[in-house]
Amino acid sequence: MSIAVRPVPAVVALAGGLAISAPAARAGETILFNCFFPPQHFMCTEMVPELGNRIDKATEGRVKLRIPPKSVAAPPDQYDAVVNGVVDGALQFNTFIANRVSGVQVAHLPFVGSEDSEPASVALWRTYQKFFADKGEYKDVVLLSLFASNGGEFASTIDKPIRTVEDIAGRKMWALPGTTANVIKATGSPVVSGPAVQMLEIISKGVVDGYTGVPTSSTEQFKLTPYTKSITEFSRKIFQPSFSFFVSSKKWAKIDKKDQDAILAATGGDYARWIGALQDVKHKANVKQVFAAGVKRIEGADAELEKLVKLGQPIVDDWIKKVGDMKVDGKAVIEFYRKAIVEERARVKS
Repeated sequence: MSIAVRPVPAVVALAGGLAISAPAARAGETILFNCFFPPQHFMCTEMVPELGNRIDKATEGRVKLRIPPKSVAAPPDQYDAVVNGVVDGALQFNTFIANRVSGVQVAHLPFVGSEDSEPASVALWRTYQKFFADKGEYKDVVLLSLFASNGGEFASTIDKPIRTVEDIAGRKMWALPGTTANVIKATGSPVVSGPAVQMLEIISKGVVDGYTGVPTSSTEQFKLTPYTKSITEFSRKIFQPSFSFFVSSKKWAKIDKKDQDAILAATGGDYARWIGALQDVKHKANVKQVFAAGVKRIEGADAELEKLVKLGQPIVDDWIKKVGDMKVDGKAVIEFYRKAIVEERARVKS
């Protein structure tokens, strides 16, 4: 439910025998912001709270953010929960809104993204602002920021590592829905697909022989390390998960224009950079733990990568056509996004 405080009634003053109504003073607002990750996950304990800190500071306490103790909606249903007024705001895994929001899916295109989160997060925000901000894709919500996690790898849960396309085709794989699942299906592999938060149940029971689409750090974060034998890393990533942070238009309309502007200035690309930088720190620490636990690290061959790129090309072509219908040059978007990642990576290292 949206938590709103009714504006204070206008104060009526009498001056010179005339009744003069002073403007109504707008009261504070609380944004009920859902986090679908497990409550103990740092997305809910650090990343979303930082969003709240920024909003609180930018508005001098007039607008606050509150996180429910546990998710009030399933991972795919965050956008609907916001639009339908179950909560005021949420973060959404962008694959689940691909039928609504096409532009930011550039981050999900196969073998376009990178391992690093901070450069990709800022690059995604820059790309959205340049090509899609005026397209009205986020209907009924106000987009506050975007976040691209680390690029996904290929993991084997059996003794045989994944080295070739044939190795993938010959086993059952878990994959994130959308881009990753479609690339894996193109190899001939039977695929089990679903939200990352449900991986442990499937993988721990031996339902699959491998998984892909999530970064190596997720192996540790989702407690998959004991079930993982090896991880194969290609120089270009099959998938880079991305997320949107948004607030319902109805809640947004209750916030004073001055505070709206302050919130947008405190979030956007700056928050994307902050959250990406924190993600990279977490990623590097978890990657060390994964390989220190005995998981083998395999370097993927460029020849096999090229085979995978070809399998993923129809997905890229379909996306280019889709944004083309919006009068956007998809090839130019991809080129801009890749260049922005390189520029931001150089900035991080400088």
